[in-house]
Amino acid sequence: MIAHVYRSGERVIRENLHLYDPESKLIADSQRYWNRTDRSCIPGNAHWRGNGVFAGDDARWLAMGRHNLAQFARLAGPAYLRTPRRIVDWGCGGGANAVHFAPGAARYYGVDITAASLRECHRQLQALACEAFVPVQFEADQPEHALEHIPKACDLFFSTYVFEIFPTKEYGSRVLNIASKLLTNDGLAFIQIRYDDGTSASQPHRWGYAQNLPHMTTYRIEEFWQNAEQCGFTPQLVTLERQQAVELGERYAYFLLKKS
Repeated sequence: MIAHVYRSGERVIRENLHLYDPESKLIADSQRYWNRTDRSCIPGNAHWRGNGVFAGDDARWLAMGRHNLAQFARLAGPAYLRTPRRIVDWGCGGGANAVHFAPGAARYYGVDITAASLRECHRQLQALACEAFVPVQFEADQPEHALEHIPKACDLFFSTYVFEIFPTKEYGSRVLNIASKLLTNDGLAFIQIRYDDGTSASQPHRWGYAQNLPHMTTYRIEEFWQNAEQCGFTPQLVTLERQQAVELGERYAYFLLKKS
């Protein structure tokens, strides 16, 4: 309890005085954090099957990716993935989304900052006899390097449970700009964010990457909408989940964006 009160007090002080960590520190901290897959909590947070909250609960792991696919189908139309597509999964982690989105894809680019997660994602897809997977690794401070490893324009760029753990909103804009460059004309982006509803608890933390991981970056709904427009997209639809059905968090928004 004392530690909790201390952390809460530290957060209030930091927010009131705008004592945030520099972006460069947050980026470096994020790379160090996700590289530590030898620590038991990290694979679970990267959504590896059978780890963390998914230990002994395979149904929950499968439900998470299935839920995200259902949200995409709801916004884009269920027929969208029936035709082989070139898909970018930004922050693919251990493949919880990949096992649902990748089957039938022409190419499935799993993008991540850690080799261990890419290997785990590949392992899950191999178990499904899916041969479309192409691993793309980059260092956290150089996301634009992913452009060098995805040679042709793609049809779909998607990212879930990732924008909330980006170091800053500015970093999120870098990734949206990358998405715009990777997509074909009229290509789609499907992005999940954690939204700021005006309450204190929903504000972006911007310090202490490891302890504030799920709340590092949040957006107002209209803010992300406008940000997407500035990065070359025309927002099509957005749906909100106050409390997520698979119990991985609250205040989630799913955006369907079309490349302008």
